[in-house]
Amino acid sequence: MPVTSLRKTCVQPPEVAKIKIKIKIKIKIKIKIKIKIKIKIKIKIKIKIKIKIKIKIKIKIKIKIKVLASGCALPSPLANSWLRPA
Repeated sequence: MPVTSLRKTCVQPPEVAKIKIKIKIKIKIKIKIKIKIKIKIKIKIKIKIKIKIKIKIKIKIKIKIKVLASGCALPSPLANSWLRPA
């Protein structure tokens, strides 16, 4: 009986190996893209939170300015310092 192939039976042909390598590379690329997207989403959420905090601070400052402008502000501790015993 003539021997048609000297390759071991457990070894896969190079074409199959190339296809499997390409598939693995595509899967790795997809995973990297998903990770990058998740990181971008987290960064956007952090930026939105920072913007909300800045807006809240601006609103509080505006309220304090309105209160001070209307004259309903609480007296400062320095204004009544002459009443305190030394």
